Amino acid sequence: MNSLATLDHPALTLLPEVPTREQIEAFGQFLQGLEADCAPPDLHTSHHVNEDLYGRGVVLQPEAFLVGLAHKRPGFAFCVGDITVWTEQGRQRYTGAHMLKTEPGHMRIGFAHAETTWFTVHRNDTGSDNVQAIEDALVEHADRLMTRRAQGVLQ
Repeated sequence: MNSLATLDHPALTLLPEVPTREQIEAFGQFLQGLEADCAPPDLHTSHHVNEDLYGRGVVLQPEAFLVGLAHKRPGFAFCVGDITVWTEQGRQRYTGAHMLKTEPGHMRIGFAHAETTWFTVHRNDTGSDNVQAIEDALVEHADRLMTRRAQGVLQ
């Protein structure tokens, strides 16, 4: 991990060092509002269902922001690349490969310094391999997922 002293990209000054949940949600609304004027980034989202496990992966391009929605149950996140992440616990830069615990109700903002893969794994209790049903069961406000907005699921 790099020291915060090495963070010099101007985008990193847009958020406080330790944002509140409200600030994270507001930043997500701000980014969603930008979609009216420009296309959202292509995240190359992948979905993987293996019996009672669900994995969702996105590839962030350099200088892309992403706001993750809160999950309803715990899981794990894996990141490979170079990304700064803000949570209510503070800001942290991750370089290389990392595994993080995800807790229910927590949201994150990520800023990719280089191409970065972000992958989450959760228990799938739906008994289904229907991605939309799994997302509805796992994610607060699943209708706000960028993949749904891009596919026109959110009207």
